[in-house]
Amino acid sequence: MVNLCLAARVRANVEALNMTETIGNVSKHRRAPYIISTREGYKLVYVPAISGESLGHAFQANLVDAAQYIYGVEKKPVPLDPYSARYEFVKFSDSKHLPESLKKILEESGKKKKEGIEELQHLFEKTAIQESIVADIGGFMLAEKMPVRRTSLFEVGYAVPVEEAVSESIIEAQMHARQAVVGLEVEEKTSGKKAGEEAGEGKEAKQQMLYYVEVASTVYGMSMCIDLGSIGVTSMVKREEAVAKDEKLRRVKSALLALAMTFGLQLYGAKRSRFSPVLSIENMVAVISKPLPIAASPPQVSTYIEETVSRVQSTVAMLKKLGVTEDAIVLVYGKDVKDAAVFKTPEALFDKLFDEVLKRVG
Repeated sequence: MVNLCLAARVRANVEALNMTETIGNVSKHRRAPYIISTREGYKLVYVPAISGESLGHAFQANLVDAAQYIYGVEKKPVPLDPYSARYEFVKFSDSKHLPESLKKILEESGKKKKEGIEELQHLFEKTAIQESIVADIGGFMLAEKMPVRRTSLFEVGYAVPVEEAVSESIIEAQMHARQAVVGLEVEEKTSGKKAGEEAGEGKEAKQQMLYYVEVASTVYGMSMCIDLGSIGVTSMVKREEAVAKDEKLRRVKSALLALAMTFGLQLYGAKRSRFSPVLSIENMVAVISKPLPIAASPPQVSTYIEETVSRVQSTVAMLKKLGVTEDAIVLVYGKDVKDAAVFKTPEALFDKLFDEVLKRVG
């Protein structure tokens, strides 16, 4: 069981990656409650945030692209359902979004007695894994007459500011204007008259419309973990390999590339066409472990890299006393840390990460 956990600090300036609602003519940026420590005690503040759902969508969207690259190299068909291929991650959630192979299994469940349902649930999950790499790695849930659930193999939480940047984080509304073609005839909802029939205030309003978009600037802490050993393996009823070894390797490569894309400043989010943010990775740590997962410390803490290295060493020593041989390696970018492999660029870190993971998976 090969596990990978990645944590990073990302400086994001003028970003609108995660909007939540529109109030009037203002598009609101997501905020989250955050507890900070002060001399007087703890204090509640609200800070800019990017939700785990948004980052999860980013990873799965990158997974779709990554799979097309990886499978394209070997000229193999990409295991993608048509909805995931266009970044709609409904992932077999109901009978309307099932391929024929899964519809047949669902129809068969109506003929089975209760004792035989588990067998069909297992077959449904196994077939779904084969049909879609996104359902395999991102999980899915069918909530109908035969419920089937596959837990996501990757875990990601909210990206929120690091502790030192909380007081410096800001959300500010920027004013913009949409232009209307002069003389454009638009039906007036209240009077039934057309714009332009009467000179004055109504006509001016139609020619230029003001709107506001909230943008944020802060240093985000981001973390993601993924169970690479469970890719292509069923889990709901029993563990069973659902794909061949070479196919599993292609899926692991796709997941690694998607992770590199997500943390390599290709964040998938809102308003990228006109609010493409200024992003830079300040530092990063990756933990590769087998057979047990070891999570990186939260990057919101300034010493998270040093703490991660120390915790990995302690965990390996602790498990050794129980007779468990834990294979773990720590890769670092952006800080000089003892007992860890340090790299000068994020790309160099990912290059080494690919080698270490594939060595353990293969």
